[in-house]
Amino acid sequence: KRSLHPSSLFPFSPSRERRRSLMSDDDEGFGGGGASSDIMLPKATVLRAIKDLLPKGLRCSSETGNLILECCMEFLRMLSDEANELCTKQGKQTIGPDHIVKSLEELGFQKWIQELNESLSSHKEALKRKPRMKKNPMKDCGMTMEELIEEQRKLFGQANKAAALPTAGGKADEEPAAKKAKTET
Repeated sequence: KRSLHPSSLFPFSPSRERRRSLMSDDDEGFGGGGASSDIMLPKATVLRAIKDLLPKGLRCSSETGNLILECCMEFLRMLSDEANELCTKQGKQTIGPDHIVKSLEELGFQKWIQELNESLSSHKEALKRKPRMKKNPMKDCGMTMEELIEEQRKLFGQANKAAALPTAGGKADEEPAAKKAKTET
């Protein structure tokens, strides 16, 4: 039998005071109190990840899966709270990767920082290789803005004619202007 001890999953022990502040039900961002408690990870995805990570022959009950899901959410709340605090202290309004790394360090997850930095570097390299979309792809197409607008109007007209549904008589609906002209005569 193999058991998963909580200390192997969460290798830190925040002070009692810090735990109380993080886990307090009165605190809007944590526990059951605030609007952020409505935000959840996709349950099926988390349960699939648990199943994939468990050794062959070991199963996880639904109740345990839900508990792990809650622990994941609490971890994310703690991490984002810490990162937000660091960001605010620096006078910034956007949490960046450096805030997350520092937050992990502050929360006692130093073992994860090297792997996180490697993953971040890999992600940045992948972004560099990804082709970027031009701000205005039509800028160098060789047509003036008026020509582009006229072409767009023609295409919309063709799409409208193609989308016209047949009536009970078997013919496609006529253009509204043509209908109006017939009724006036």
